[in-house]
Amino acid sequence: MKNILFLFIISLLFTSCGALTEPKIDFTKPPQQVTKEPPVVRKNKGSLYSVQGTSLFADKKDLQVGDIIQVVISEGITQKSDNKRELTSDRKNEFGGGMFASMGGNPLNSTVGNVTNKANSVFGVNFNTESSDSDKGKVKTQVNENFDTKISAIIDETYQNGNYFIKGNKEVIIDGQKQEIVITGVIRPYDITSDNSVNSSQIANLKMLYKKDGAEADLLQVPWGTKILRAIWPF
Repeated sequence: MKNILFLFIISLLFTSCGALTEPKIDFTKPPQQVTKEPPVVRKNKGSLYSVQGTSLFADKKDLQVGDIIQVVISEGITQKSDNKRELTSDRKNEFGGGMFASMGGNPLNSTVGNVTNKANSVFGVNFNTESSDSDKGKVKTQVNENFDTKISAIIDETYQNGNYFIKGNKEVIIDGQKQEIVITGVIRPYDITSDNSVNSSQIANLKMLYKKDGAEADLLQVPWGTKILRAIWPF
């Protein structure tokens, strides 16, 4: 019992210390972006333009690995659901049987009948079950969230079809409140605007993380003890 209490106190102290630590930013140098060799352009005899050349009617940005592009993030989540369920079940089962009965439809005389009735009442089988079950539930949810910001991303890789894989990371600490944004995805060169930006709705395989750390996040976070009670509470 003492060992369990000691372990509980130690874990509580570690948890409290973790909650009191201030958020920090790692200012180490990011990994170096290595430029890949451009593909060999195949020439067409008798033609002024290459098959793999840039289209005359498209504004295609020719970016290299390590170039910076601005991502305009404008994401919204709207959800509204109203579910109602009502289940009712009623069951009634009856089963009975005696050990002795008249054979061939011949009625038993009074003496034998009395003995038979007593034997059936003692050794006979008689079941009578009745159950009722009712379940009612109603769930109503409504979510409306909007997230608008801008972040600069780096061209991390170029694909053979001309698309770019971008990766961006932004960390800011203001008055002890840390905000971190991480974004990755694949963009087309034709979706890049004249001001060298792209909208988040035009990014394929978009993955975005927005995380807060600090006193505000600690107040909004559910305590770990409450999470444990909710996980093991059977009702």
